[in-house]
Amino acid sequence: MTAKRLLKWLLSPVCRRAAVGLTAAFVTAVLLALLIGRVLPAALPVVLPLGPGMNLDIYLLDIERGLAANLTKNKLWDGEPVLSPDGRRVVFLSLQAGTSALFVADLDTLRLRRLTTDSFINEQPAWSPDGTQIVYASERGGERDLYVIGLDGTPPRQLTFTDGRDYAPAWSPDGTRIAYSLAGVGDPGEIFVVSVDGQTTRRLTYHRGLDVRPAWSPDGRWLAFASDRDGSLNLYRIAAACLDMPAGCEITNPRQLTRAGANPAALWWSPDGQQLFYWERAIGTPEIYALEADCDLQPGGCRPRQLTNLGRSALFRGR
Repeated sequence: MTAKRLLKWLLSPVCRRAAVGLTAAFVTAVLLALLIGRVLPAALPVVLPLGPGMNLDIYLLDIERGLAANLTKNKLWDGEPVLSPDGRRVVFLSLQAGTSALFVADLDTLRLRRLTTDSFINEQPAWSPDGTQIVYASERGGERDLYVIGLDGTPPRQLTFTDGRDYAPAWSPDGTRIAYSLAGVGDPGEIFVVSVDGQTTRRLTYHRGLDVRPAWSPDGRWLAFASDRDGSLNLYRIAAACLDMPAGCEITNPRQLTRAGANPAALWWSPDGQQLFYWERAIGTPEIYALEADCDLQPGGCRPRQLTNLGRSALFRGR
């Protein structure tokens, strides 16, 4: 949905009628859009789960115009929204069908379509670069593995076959690989990269601790992720070129970006690859942060900027 098309819908009588009775979460989302519009012009639009307690809905924030739209308005939990590469659809996890299922919202028609129809736990979706497929974590095979499903109705295809738990997948920009975290016995998470045909798997991180939330840079040269290798969760980046080296990535040292702690519920790059954005939940509310992607090379070091300060109230101010 373009900003013009979204603005037209938000100002339409249908939207005005639908807006009646919305909670303070809508006000929060509007304020969030107004603030982020001043500091994140390259990241629009943004989708976030907002609402009191477990009653989360998916909101689309047009941060260029400072507008917000509730896409789901569901009495049950909706979360883990991811915007499609063309910005016209959102895939998200919802409990509205009585089970953990994936849905796709079309931003042109505002219609929802259930993507997974089984009764298994399905979560953590990610788009393919061409927007035709979704990779996600599922327990449909008994273990937590990765599956790929087409938006054309193609049945799910199992991608990974491990004895651990595969989660947090991220598709590479060239569409050939998928990075993900694998939790095994005595190791809460290492990052691996699997080819889209499932034939080749390479290990990216070597740390007996937690490495999670891999995110590819737009040019595919870097993978950012969160790790507790220094004692607390922080953000790192590592050169993806090591995946193609004979020795692999074992001797490649990730570059640490944050040092004061960062526990991202979502992590993404700006379209130009110059910045990293992440949001955390603090007391049940999302807070968005930004930092320069190459801040580890800059004289001043890495200093994340907190872009929101929502806290316990429906109001916040930027820092």
